[in-house]
Amino acid sequence: MPSADPATERPRPALQLGVLNETELVLTGLDGMLRAHGARVELSVLKSVRPTHGLDLVLVDPFHADEEPHAHVSRVAALGPAKVLVYTWNTRAANRRTLAAAGAHAVIDKAIPGPELIALVEAAGRGERVEPEPATGTIPLSLREAEVLTLLCRGSSNQEIADSLYISINSVKTYVRQTYRKLGVTRRTQAVAWANRHGHPC
Repeated sequence: MPSADPATERPRPALQLGVLNETELVLTGLDGMLRAHGARVELSVLKSVRPTHGLDLVLVDPFHADEEPHAHVSRVAALGPAKVLVYTWNTRAANRRTLAAAGAHAVIDKAIPGPELIALVEAAGRGERVEPEPATGTIPLSLREAEVLTLLCRGSSNQEIADSLYISINSVKTYVRQTYRKLGVTRRTQAVAWANRHGHPC
């Protein structure tokens, strides 16, 4: 019986994925999504712009940087062979053509679910040009705004929201105003209708 080719039995190494200058919230979310898939994707945290040798891809939110987004992407892309994936809440402001010209391989919404993120990262790692579908109901809500919207859907009053989230009533009013503005609505009923239409958890 012929012996198996050892090369075909060797496990494929995990993709080395860096994430640059991100908040603790985003890092925690990424770690939670990717930890169960460590054999496929290994995450490294980059606290500053530095050479990306040893990485296959790097997630960058150029809207956090103190320079124009396309200039920031270009600077990161020039630091090594890693493919640059723009990973941002601010997809509305992301000019894909300009960012691609600066060296971005794709623009990915931070609202994308974990399995889709992994699939896109792996496709990019294979050299494929990826164009992710917009995440369901994609609006760049902060985590707190998303929590407020969920509680609005459940019929909670402003005071009940404040009590649930351990924040002041004035903070709740601010988050509600911000959420309405981002959704393009002016009333609670409209916000609830938007959430139901776009699959927001309620």
